[in-house]
Amino acid sequence: MEKNTQSRWVLKALQNGELLSSKDAVINYGIQDLPKRISELRQQGYPIESQRVEGVNRYGYRTHWHLYFLAG
Repeated sequence: MEKNTQSRWVLKALQNGELLSSKDAVINYGIQDLPKRISELRQQGYPIESQRVEGVNRYGYRTHWHLYFLAG
Protein backbone atom coordinates (compact mmCIF):
# COMPACT_ATOMS: atom_id res chain seq x y z
CA MET A 1 0.00 0.00 0.00
CA GLU A 2 1.09 3.57 -0.66
CA LYS A 3 2.94 5.19 2.24
CA ASN A 4 1.30 8.53 1.46
CA THR A 5 -1.43 9.08 4.05
CA GLN A 6 -3.74 10.82 1.59
CA SER A 7 -3.48 7.92 -0.84
CA ARG A 8 -4.34 5.52 1.99
CA TRP A 9 -7.42 7.58 2.84
CA VAL A 10 -8.52 7.60 -0.80
CA LEU A 11 -7.97 3.86 -1.17
CA LYS A 12 -9.88 3.11 2.04
CA ALA A 13 -12.81 5.26 0.92
CA LEU A 14 -12.92 3.56 -2.48
CA GLN A 15 -12.66 0.10 -0.88
CA ASN A 16 -15.65 1.04 1.28
CA GLY A 17 -17.66 1.66 -1.88
CA GLU A 18 -17.52 5.45 -1.91
CA LEU A 19 -17.69 7.41 -5.14
CA LEU A 20 -15.21 10.27 -4.78
CA SER A 21 -15.17 13.61 -6.53
CA SER A 22 -12.51 16.27 -6.01
CA LYS A 23 -15.02 18.27 -3.97
CA ASP A 24 -15.73 15.26 -1.72
CA ALA A 25 -11.99 14.72 -1.23
CA VAL A 26 -11.47 18.33 -0.13
CA ILE A 27 -14.47 18.45 2.19
CA ASN A 28 -14.18 14.99 3.76
CA TYR A 29 -10.42 14.35 3.73
CA GLY A 30 -8.67 17.69 3.13
CA ILE A 31 -7.16 16.34 -0.10
CA GLN A 32 -6.61 19.14 -2.61
CA ASP A 33 -5.31 17.07 -5.55
CA LEU A 34 -7.45 13.95 -5.86
CA PRO A 35 -6.38 13.18 -9.45
CA LYS A 36 -2.75 12.96 -8.26
CA ARG A 37 -3.67 10.52 -5.48
CA ILE A 38 -5.72 8.47 -7.98
CA SER A 39 -2.75 8.40 -10.36
CA GLU A 40 -0.46 7.15 -7.59
CA LEU A 41 -2.88 4.34 -6.73
CA ARG A 42 -3.33 3.37 -10.38
CA GLN A 43 0.45 3.14 -10.77
CA GLN A 44 0.41 0.65 -7.91
CA GLY A 45 -2.09 -1.47 -9.82
CA TYR A 46 -5.38 -0.56 -8.19
CA PRO A 47 -8.23 -0.76 -10.75
CA ILE A 48 -9.67 2.72 -10.26
CA GLU A 49 -12.09 3.98 -12.87
CA SER A 50 -13.80 7.30 -13.33
CA GLN A 51 -17.04 8.53 -14.77
CA ARG A 52 -17.53 12.03 -16.15
CA VAL A 53 -20.61 13.72 -14.70
CA GLU A 54 -22.19 16.85 -16.13
CA GLY A 55 -24.30 19.34 -14.26
CA VAL A 56 -24.97 22.98 -13.60
CA ASN A 57 -23.01 25.06 -11.12
CA ARG A 58 -24.48 27.54 -8.68
CA TYR A 59 -24.31 30.29 -11.31
CA GLY A 60 -26.33 28.28 -13.82
CA TYR A 61 -23.39 27.36 -16.07
CA ARG A 62 -22.86 23.86 -17.38
CA THR A 63 -19.88 22.13 -15.84
CA HIS A 64 -18.42 18.64 -15.42
CA TRP A 65 -16.43 16.66 -12.89
CA HIS A 66 -15.25 13.10 -12.39
CA LEU A 67 -16.39 10.49 -9.90
CA TYR A 68 -13.76 7.90 -9.04
CA PHE A 69 -14.54 4.33 -7.94
CA LEU A 70 -12.95 0.90 -7.75
CA ALA A 71 -13.68 -1.34 -10.71
CA GLY A 72 -15.29 -4.67 -10.14
